[in-house]
Amino acid sequence: MKIPPGAGLLFVGSGLYWVLAGPLIGWFTVLNPAQISLTQTGLTLVLITGIASLVLGLWIIPIDLEELSRLFSRNDGWIFLIPIELVAADIYLTLIGLSKGNWELNPFVASAVQIGPWAVVPFVVSYMALSEGLALGMLSIGKWLFGVTQPSRFMPFALVCGAASFGPLSNVGLLAFPEINSVSYSFGIIGIAGLSLGIFQHFRDKESPRSPLCLGPTS
Repeated sequence: MKIPPGAGLLFVGSGLYWVLAGPLIGWFTVLNPAQISLTQTGLTLVLITGIASLVLGLWIIPIDLEELSRLFSRNDGWIFLIPIELVAADIYLTLIGLSKGNWELNPFVASAVQIGPWAVVPFVVSYMALSEGLALGMLSIGKWLFGVTQPSRFMPFALVCGAASFGPLSNVGLLAFPEINSVSYSFGIIGIAGLSLGIFQHFRDKESPRSPLCLGPTS
């Protein structure tokens, strides 16, 4: 059975996240105990699941690294770094927002930041691995749905990038207008639509026979 690109990064990212989930849920009071409550057995199972996912992900991650190397060698290879860039922007803006006392949509981000560097670093790595793994997975799904010659095969990738922009852009809205929460959602929604359309249009233009970008390697 062929393992699709993206699976290794997804397992690594989810493994790190689950390894962190136990301490974040069990040791920090940023979460409402009435909403999430795990016994010691539950926390142990979460930890075991995380370690198993991490080991499996590291075993198959060479497939993802090979695919990323091929994608980055394209003339427009920079565009496949967008998921990681959005993660970096989201974390950076989250840190700024938390330093100003703003609330955070994702309580795990807030708790990881307040626990300290030992939680922040693996959380950021997990976030990046999950984002890039999902992006690779969407490229594979696009090829399966639309074929390897149609520009439409990039649509799932574009949609995922657009969805990933909701976090950083909503944080921008929250920083710019901290007293109007609805503005942050508006910024995020605009980002989803704008970035998705922009990325998809880029690939449509790139796939045009007259485009100079077609001279480079294709996916």
